Amino acid sequence: MTLKYSPFMFPFILIAYWLIAFFVDYQLAVHQHKPFFAAKSRVYKDGGTTEYKGIGYKVIDYNQVMNKNGRTDIVFSSRLINYETKTAK
Repeated sequence: MTLKYSPFMFPFILIAYWLIAFFVDYQLAVHQHKPFFAAKSRVYKDGGTTEYKGIGYKVIDYNQVMNKNGRTDIVFSSRLINYETKTAK
């Protein structure tokens, strides 16, 4: 007996993986934990702010050391939004 796979099986598995990764990383960011499925892509020189990128989303772990009130939270957002700060010349 041979097992036949439907041509829709592979895309279904990819979509299921993406939904699980998206939901898990979102819940971790809401509870101020680093993401599990997103890969580290950039570290900023402002005290260690780290940017993680997943498929269609990104997580930013802020660790700004400007003064006593530096930002230290974790933000979940779309990959289309650019968070880079530009310095005035």
